[in-house]
Amino acid sequence: MLEHIRSQFAATFGDDNHLQVIMAPGRVNLIGEYTDFNEGFVFPMTVDRGVYVGIRARDDQRVRVKSIRFGELIDYRLDDFEKPELGHWSCYVLGVIEELRLLGLVSHGFDAVIDGNLNLGAGLSSSAALETATTLALQSLFDFEMSRVDVATLCQRVEHRYANVMCGIMDQFASGLGRSNHALLLDCRTLSHVNISTNLDKYRIAIISSEVKRELASSAYNDRRLQCEEGVALFRQFDPTIASLRDVTPDLFDAYGDQLSEIVFQRCRHVITENARVLDASAALAAGDLTEFGRLMTASHNSLRDDFEVSCDELDCLVDIANGTEGVLGSRMTGGGFGGCTVTLIHMDAIETLRANLPPYTDRFGLNPEMFVLQGNLEAGPVSAS
Repeated sequence: MLEHIRSQFAATFGDDNHLQVIMAPGRVNLIGEYTDFNEGFVFPMTVDRGVYVGIRARDDQRVRVKSIRFGELIDYRLDDFEKPELGHWSCYVLGVIEELRLLGLVSHGFDAVIDGNLNLGAGLSSSAALETATTLALQSLFDFEMSRVDVATLCQRVEHRYANVMCGIMDQFASGLGRSNHALLLDCRTLSHVNISTNLDKYRIAIISSEVKRELASSAYNDRRLQCEEGVALFRQFDPTIASLRDVTPDLFDAYGDQLSEIVFQRCRHVITENARVLDASAALAAGDLTEFGRLMTASHNSLRDDFEVSCDELDCLVDIANGTEGVLGSRMTGGGFGGCTVTLIHMDAIETLRANLPPYTDRFGLNPEMFVLQGNLEAGPVSAS
């Protein structure tokens, strides 16, 4: 990717002198879905693919950003910002630039090219990787101080303000703070986090893209968030210290949950039980109990399918195929749902068997799922020649 970015930059802007290249990886969430905006716990890890930004300073106010993936060049003056159309890839890039300009951290123009090897819309958090890579590239170019935690919160703010997706902080946090050969247990309330070694021995993480493309902003994401807030309002009547579903204990849920509407009851039950599963799963991985970890992954999928209702027939089919394959310890949808990917814990000797079991999916849905197995995982930062 380094040479690709260099060649694309030179083709776009004339040469690649003084070019800096920064990468931020995508992430796969091992367990802990829709807990982040409820101030709960998540357990993602970065993947071995990401977004790459090649950047070089200019001595004027002109900003030129070329997306290789979309074949588009954005060209504007730094002091003449116009908010991009919702859904356009430039929301994430120009939003970062504008937020840093408003902070006084970006003072002059630059040229940049952007490309990557993440599947867009597959649930591997390509938008967070794009935001993070852009922020880190500008930090490298303008040499300003900003902690990785502050980078994550800035990128989350960009998602809210410029893409109109009221996401939690997990994706941006994982992309910027995830470490190689580790998964990241994150407390989304305090932002305290711990990296836990992913010592999987002969097991691997397999990701299967359903090839069902989803647009998170146009999905039911915001509806689910409002339903969770409705649950919080009910429980706060009985305990005023409750700030989010993170604070609702199983006992409190059992005592007053029947006062919720059926649909809000289900949404709350998912979040409360999912928080417990994340803590149990991270402890199981730390202890090397992969069987228990896999069991919790599948339990998470069942809850997302039945209580939170963010799965779909395609994802359910892929999970069923995986769990019906000998050597698989667990499987679940990952990401926002309604399409995207599944994540599976599988013995290395069963990988080709799982791949061979996928044709019925194609027969049923007319889609060709892409399966790839993580070969380690990446950390965000400068890219150098290997």
